[in-house]
Amino acid sequence: MTEKARKCPYCSKPLTRRPYWKHIQEVHPKEFENDTGTWIQLFNDYSAMGMNKQVSLQVIAEIFNKSPKIIEDFLKEQNIL
Repeated sequence: MTEKARKCPYCSKPLTRRPYWKHIQEVHPKEFENDTGTWIQLFNDYSAMGMNKQVSLQVIAEIFNKSPKIIEDFLKEQNIL
């Protein structure tokens, strides 16, 4: 089964490198820092892989240099949690 190709939401470049957020972090650092939509995508991806909630929140928090509580509160506000 082939995975749907992701495209960068900022430059539309196909994202072939994993993790896909690395391109955004390196090429679009300001957008990366402020794009909470990426938190949703990462949480959904991690959940789909079977990662538990607390580990997912911790990983996202470390990637974005935020506290897990900030990530959790945001995801609750967005009705993801």
